[in-house]
Amino acid sequence: MLSQAVTETPVQVPTATPSETRLYRHSKRHQWGVAALVWERDGKRGYQFSDGKLRVFKEGFYGLFESAVAPGDGSAKTVRRLARLARTDDVMEATRLPTLRDQIELFRREYPSGFHGDTWTKKKRGVKARKRLKRHRDPALAEASKRLSAAAMRDLIAAEKWAMLLDDVVEVLGATDLVPRGQLKKLQAVEPSKSLAMSIYSWLHNPSGDQSDEHADRRFNRMVRELGPAGSWQLVTALGAMVHPAQHCCVRLRSHTLQGKMLLSEFRVSKRPQGKDYRRFRHVTRAVHDELVEAGFVPRDNLDVYDFMWETLRPAARDTLLAIPMIKSVENKDEEPAAKAEAKTETEKSSAA
Repeated sequence: MLSQAVTETPVQVPTATPSETRLYRHSKRHQWGVAALVWERDGKRGYQFSDGKLRVFKEGFYGLFESAVAPGDGSAKTVRRLARLARTDDVMEATRLPTLRDQIELFRREYPSGFHGDTWTKKKRGVKARKRLKRHRDPALAEASKRLSAAAMRDLIAAEKWAMLLDDVVEVLGATDLVPRGQLKKLQAVEPSKSLAMSIYSWLHNPSGDQSDEHADRRFNRMVRELGPAGSWQLVTALGAMVHPAQHCCVRLRSHTLQGKMLLSEFRVSKRPQGKDYRRFRHVTRAVHDELVEAGFVPRDNLDVYDFMWETLRPAARDTLLAIPMIKSVENKDEEPAAKAEAKTETEKSSAA
């Protein structure tokens, strides 16, 4: 949980001083444990809790915190050290440049069982969910595999049912959270035609079998032209990702561009969808996929990678993401004494032998 929105009357609390790191408890969430004020900026405060989570609160909700004393179980040690480190300029500067490794660490903390764990599969894939939600990928993919399959689209094209084919596209995408409502309205306003239907079919199913990048670029660009004002990055790429989730990727322009720049400082793409830029986004998606696999988190498909990017790069996650290096630094320091003691014990055993 990255932030907490509540409506109690705000009451200001004292800020921790360098000489004394105060401890707090959230008055409504005692199960989070004690907390220390790690940073304060831009009308927000970041509190590190002893349950391992850093939570961000907007100004106006500080009154939910009440003074606390160390519980005596050692849980206050880490949060106190975090608060002290946060006051040093060099540590704060180091947290301002997140990396893909920081994203993966944030993901590990939020979803320790990864993409195949119950938390992720229920929230994002819709596994064992009582009701289908727009963010649930598995039911959306099942619907797309039927309504936008090559056979289904060929039948509609043969019957010259251009409007019905476009309706299927609108309804499949409209049942997801991949395309904003405003972009879907633009798609609904597009005049159904044979050329539009054929461009969508060609992009999704490549009837010619030509696997060259140049041919893929032409198919992509043709569909963008046919869609006109409706041809946004999210809409165009969501189509491919829904039908071929292991091959194609859905692009949310802001977060995917940021991801690209994190991997390659000179990363640049056009605001208008272009085939050559789409290939760049696919390379970014593949790079993130491979790093996740290397870290022990194997995505089911590129929609898992898409959701990973959004979960770790969305505005609500920014403050926590920036704090990851500092949190890891403190945790590593806490582990050093135990590691040294263990190494000493092993040395003594070897000497005795």
